[in-house]
Amino acid sequence: MQQSVCQNLRSSGRGLGLVRRGGSYYARAREEDGDDMSDMNDTTNPLVELFRASIGKKLEGAPPFTAWLDGRILSAGVGEIEMQFVVRPEMANPTGLLHGGVQAAIIDDVFGMTAATLGDEGFRISVDLHVNFIDKVKVGDTVTARAKVLRNGRRITYAVCELRDSFGNLVARGDTNQLKTTFVPDYQKQLKNDPA
Repeated sequence: MQQSVCQNLRSSGRGLGLVRRGGSYYARAREEDGDDMSDMNDTTNPLVELFRASIGKKLEGAPPFTAWLDGRILSAGVGEIEMQFVVRPEMANPTGLLHGGVQAAIIDDVFGMTAATLGDEGFRISVDLHVNFIDKVKVGDTVTARAKVLRNGRRITYAVCELRDSFGNLVARGDTNQLKTTFVPDYQKQLKNDPA
């Protein structure tokens, strides 16, 4: 992901009018003829566009743990993302159910991706993570994680996530506070140097 962010944006078929406000990158999606789209739901940034171009695909260049979880993006927007995961045998506890630690890991990983969609410069780390385990999921089933940022403060971001089974039943619910750090990940450096 880090080496091909800008290349994927160029090949996604949508032009972007990139604007930097403070430490954040925002863009307005454009139709192919170059006209600005007027719907506010099209407010985006380069990483959101990358995630949208990756819908349903394996996340190429993702960090190793994210690659191991092997989720597929279903939808992405500024401050929210939805992903689906297949429960594999190595994700299970001894009873053949999705391990609680893996549920928490999915939720935390999706929180990180959700925070990245905000377009702010810097990296967020979870300072706490609360997970309520509500139901079970068997090996071979799928789970869908939907996360949303509810508050994006100057230093702390608060987000919530629900993990649901293929029938829509709530499996787990989590929330987190994330601290914005000064560490700038490689993908942000690349976007800063080559904003598509």
